Amino acid sequence: MLTRVVLVTALCFSAVTVMACGRPSAATQQVMSAATVDLGCDEASLEIIEDKPMQKRVTGCGRSLTYMNECNPAAGGGQTCMWRPVRTKADQ
Repeated sequence: MLTRVVLVTALCFSAVTVMACGRPSAATQQVMSAATVDLGCDEASLEIIEDKPMQKRVTGCGRSLTYMNECNPAAGGGQTCMWRPVRTKADQ
């Protein structure tokens, strides 16, 4: 009985881990969506080659582009953040 409980627990944990790990973060989704337009490239052809908390670099279709998370004060307090493309020396 204990073996069955351990096995079921392990399977449940594995399923939850796969579901959580299999999903890209909201930031990654936003950057990939923007890169599709900015690089004129299908999302399946894009790859994030640099993934930092406030900066992501995407490559695809022979080009690359760096995105930085830019935050500005919002009306009523808090802040509004958006991923914006910036050209760096690493971008082609």
